[in-house]
Amino acid sequence: MIELLAELVRIESVSGNEARIAAFVQQQLESCGLRVQGDGRNVWTELGAGRGPRLLLNSHLDTVPPAADWPHDPWQPRIEGERISGLGANDAKGCVCAMLEAVRRLKQRLDGGAWPGGSVVLALTCEEETTGAGLSETLPKLGPIDAAIVGEPTSLVPMIAQRGLLIVRVEHRGAAAHPANVTPREAVNAIERAADDLVRLRAFDWGPEHPLLGRPHGHVTKIEGGRALNAIPDACRFWIDIRTTPAEGHEALIERLRGHLRGQVCVHSQRLEPVETPADAAIVQAVLRALPGRRPAGSATMSDMVFLRGIPAVKIGPGDSARSHTAGEYVTRPELEAGASAYERIVLEYLGRQASKGC
Repeated sequence: MIELLAELVRIESVSGNEARIAAFVQQQLESCGLRVQGDGRNVWTELGAGRGPRLLLNSHLDTVPPAADWPHDPWQPRIEGERISGLGANDAKGCVCAMLEAVRRLKQRLDGGAWPGGSVVLALTCEEETTGAGLSETLPKLGPIDAAIVGEPTSLVPMIAQRGLLIVRVEHRGAAAHPANVTPREAVNAIERAADDLVRLRAFDWGPEHPLLGRPHGHVTKIEGGRALNAIPDACRFWIDIRTTPAEGHEALIERLRGHLRGQVCVHSQRLEPVETPADAAIVQAVLRALPGRRPAGSATMSDMVFLRGIPAVKIGPGDSARSHTAGEYVTRPELEAGASAYERIVLEYLGRQASKGC
């Protein structure tokens, strides 16, 4: 798996440029005797057929651009002892590598007649780091899915809840004037009005506590205002990045924010809603049987799990989320092996239990 991961790292696949790595992954799967489908930057295949549950394994092929302070060429993997570093090694090519190995092992079981029933669909997709178009556009092509595993670096902790992202824009209007012709009391200054709302935000209740994710929170991330150094600003706006939880829907939070602020609150983006899988869902229980001693947790980071609303899903994989998007990100040989074994056991636990129920 170290050699396979090294090959994956060598293929530059910054989000939007995944065609080469998709072709490489397709070749790897076809060499195992699998029939592979794809659309250029997304690849999927299925093991097992006929009646029974269908379990999705999904991870992403793209990476963020490399940070400026990489200690070595980010596309030339460096192997030092048990550690392999390179762009995407942790997020999420390590997960891709572990899923490919798990599918190879599962194919051997299938060929040997030791298959529990049902099927597993492996989909490795593009643009998770940017638009999310990979999984969101591929999912309808896969047919009905009963449950899913999303490959992200979680130190093999099963994440069953994930924060959402809501971005709002707050707009304020003023009255343009020459600073020499009005006093501060007379001026209708859009920047000052926005500043009043920024102060008001400090007292805003972002929402109720979630048992796995804690409280939602918001940060002002950008502000624009003014058009000249010698003109009273007639417009000012700022943006708020809000990390939400399933404890309160986006629409309810937006309405409360509108009642608290004096500016016009406009929705910039709210499609990335929080998601949660019940702890008693069959896929969660399969993960816990496959990984004794693990406990479900919540994830603060975004992933393609957001596009699986309505499908019970667990985010889990080798590597550590804290290493993602950092210069020198890495995974270790034991993490890769543990990840591949975990994916294999999860598939067998889920399909075996569900097939025995006649699902």
